[in-house]
Amino acid sequence: MWDLTYTISEDMLLYPGIPQPILHDFATPQKDGYGMSDYAFWNHLGTHIDAPTHFYADGASLDEFPLEAFVRRVHTIHCEDQSSISASFLSQATKHIPHHDGLLLLTGQYRYWGTPRYFDPFPVLSEESAQHLVREGYTMILVDAPSVDSVDTESFPIHRILLRHPLLIVENLAYQPDLTEVFHITALPLKIKNSNGAPARIIATT
Repeated sequence: MWDLTYTISEDMLLYPGIPQPILHDFATPQKDGYGMSDYAFWNHLGTHIDAPTHFYADGASLDEFPLEAFVRRVHTIHCEDQSSISASFLSQATKHIPHHDGLLLLTGQYRYWGTPRYFDPFPVLSEESAQHLVREGYTMILVDAPSVDSVDTESFPIHRILLRHPLLIVENLAYQPDLTEVFHITALPLKIKNSNGAPARIIATT
C-alpha cells in the first residue's frame, strides 16, 4: 500500500493566496485529561479533490458523488519531459487505456513539495487536450502538482473544461517513485454538505 497524501500542518507551503492552516489543541491529555482540537483551513489545500461546484453553481458537490467514484484504477502518464501536455501526446499515451479509468498526469513536481520551486512552471493540459479527456470519458484526473492549471492563471480554463463534466480532479498528489505504473486508489474526501472540494486521504494498492 502507498499513502499518496501530504500531511496538513501549520507550516506547510501553500498555493499563492491561501492562508496557513490553524491547528489548535484547546484540550490535551496532559492538562485536561482528554485531547480535542480546533482546525481551521481552506478546503483546497494539501492533497485534495475538486468537485464541479468548484467552478459551477449547478455542478455536483462531493457529497453527491457515489462512493464508487472515489475508487478507481489509475494509469500513470509520464509528462515530465513535456512543456505542455498536448492532445496528440495525450491521445498516443492513452490509446490503450480504458476510458472509465483515472489518469495520473505525472509532472515531476512532487520532487519539490515543500519548497518554492514546487510552484515554478510545470506541464499542464492544453485546452484541446482537456477537451479530449472529456470526450473520451475519463472519470478522474490526478496531478502531482499544485493545480491542473498553471499557477499564474486568472481564468482557470482547464478546471472549467474538466469540471463541466462529471469527473473529479485530484491535486497535490504525494507521488512515490516506487508506485506501480497502474494502481488502484481509494480517494476519500471529507464528507461535507455541498462541498466544492475537500482534503482527501488517498491510498493506492496494486
